[in-house]
Amino acid sequence: MQDSRVLYLLQSAYCLLTSVVSPRAKRPRVPARGGGVMLFGSKKTYVIDYETLTDPRIAEFVSFGLMQGKLIIPEPEHPSDKGGNDHAKRRAWETIERLKSVPGVTLKLDKTLLKRDALLAAVKKNKATLVTGDPELKAAAGAGNAVTTTEIYNLFRPTYLPGTEMKVRIAKKGKEADEGIGYLEGGIKVVVTGASNAVGQELEVVIQGGLDTDVGRVVFAKPRFAEVK
Repeated sequence: MQDSRVLYLLQSAYCLLTSVVSPRAKRPRVPARGGGVMLFGSKKTYVIDYETLTDPRIAEFVSFGLMQGKLIIPEPEHPSDKGGNDHAKRRAWETIERLKSVPGVTLKLDKTLLKRDALLAAVKKNKATLVTGDPELKAAAGAGNAVTTTEIYNLFRPTYLPGTEMKVRIAKKGKEADEGIGYLEGGIKVVVTGASNAVGQELEVVIQGGLDTDVGRVVFAKPRFAEVK
């Protein structure tokens, strides 16, 4: 079941990355297990902006096989060139070095792509998909030519449907008198009704619903068993 969900998410991510420039792209081919690093049978061209290079998630996406083909990326000044202590440049180069080691990926570094206009021109010239963390840059490239890292990442967020049972450790009391607060992997907040007296305990809970807020996902739940000591 877990393997099926992983394959579904990978297919969804692949379709997201390909449909922005090819709405009629063929359904991705998923090879048999153990068939190599490349998860899908299509290679494309992607342009990645500088800010996205500083986000370690982009290397994870590529390593996972979601972006196979040619990656056109900005070439920032190397931190060691001037003995600087620029953390953003260091993270960008760490990402570049990781991308160099991924099979099935060809890198093209271009210093001119540090400029917005040149970056957008490269997307158009190469008929590429822009991968960015900036919604405004996505809008400038055109929704049909770009995808954000958040859109890709959200495909892999766990979905907690009403009725789902799980265990959660109550970390503190909530705002309401009977609420307890816990946290899931990824920092997802869980508000458990009737668990204010269970701080420090791990409870079996049943999901009631969820809500997306400005600070992240909040899940609402109640104890699986009526009595909480």
